[in-house]
Amino acid sequence: MLEGDRSRCMPILDCHTHFFPEGLFQAIWRWFDEYGWNIRYKIPAEEVVTQLQSIGVQRMVLLNYAHKPGMSLALNQWTYAFAKKHPEILPFGTLHPHDDKPLSILHQCFHEFGFYGIKLHAHVLGIAIDDPVFFPIYEKIEEEGKVLTLHAGTGPSLKGYSKKTTHVAGAHRVSILLKRFPRLKLIIPHLGADEYEAFFDLMEEHPHLWMDTTMTFADYFPRPPLERISKLADRLLYGSDTPNIPYELGIEIRNIQKWLPHDIQEKIFWTNAHRLFEITEVKGHRVSCERQSGSLPDNKGQ
Repeated sequence: MLEGDRSRCMPILDCHTHFFPEGLFQAIWRWFDEYGWNIRYKIPAEEVVTQLQSIGVQRMVLLNYAHKPGMSLALNQWTYAFAKKHPEILPFGTLHPHDDKPLSILHQCFHEFGFYGIKLHAHVLGIAIDDPVFFPIYEKIEEEGKVLTLHAGTGPSLKGYSKKTTHVAGAHRVSILLKRFPRLKLIIPHLGADEYEAFFDLMEEHPHLWMDTTMTFADYFPRPPLERISKLADRLLYGSDTPNIPYELGIEIRNIQKWLPHDIQEKIFWTNAHRLFEITEVKGHRVSCERQSGSLPDNKGQ
């Protein structure tokens, strides 16, 4: 059984999960084998859903990203088809700023596919997030009232990226775009690692800035500042980075339950995401402690 309040196990909405078509998953895992960490769960998209549900995750935000121009349309169509089969998924789209007609891609994501937001990854794109090429994209997302999940922290800095992460990301660059787009609903993954304090400072200044906890409660990244988490808990979200993690999936859930009080856990695991994504239905609010206590098989070498 997980640590924490054992008598009031709560549901979980995972705001940072990755789903790709099989061929793209395989390419990403090969890249991580060479430049990143040993991914523990090399499993196909259908199994990602099952594994997350097995530890008590009831809803999950589907994220993927385009690493080059010209692939966004097909990837978004795959996301739309996959999410239609899985009502527990909150799908996000993606694009590349050098796609042909990126604003048309956004329109399709929001008005044809009904996506909740867009995912961009500065390290993968190799383009500074404060480059004006992004400004029409940010403006459209802000205008539509959708959510942007933007990997804009400088960590982790991996050798396979085309640019140094400090050249494309960082709190100072996020500050620039938030001043220009103050109503943009922005999620920064990984609590802004490697700049926890600078990103928490930005949260103090900008009421539409959110962050997710992905990989920061596993003792893999440096431990986050718990006092600041408690102070700004109303805009923090749980994320797992499933399946592309190097450790057992349940560890972050257990550590959140160990290190944070119950009321903050409930905000991070469930209620904050419902508020941000304007979700009104609450299905199966209670989950069993037994489901949340399980660990997943390694699936190494799959």
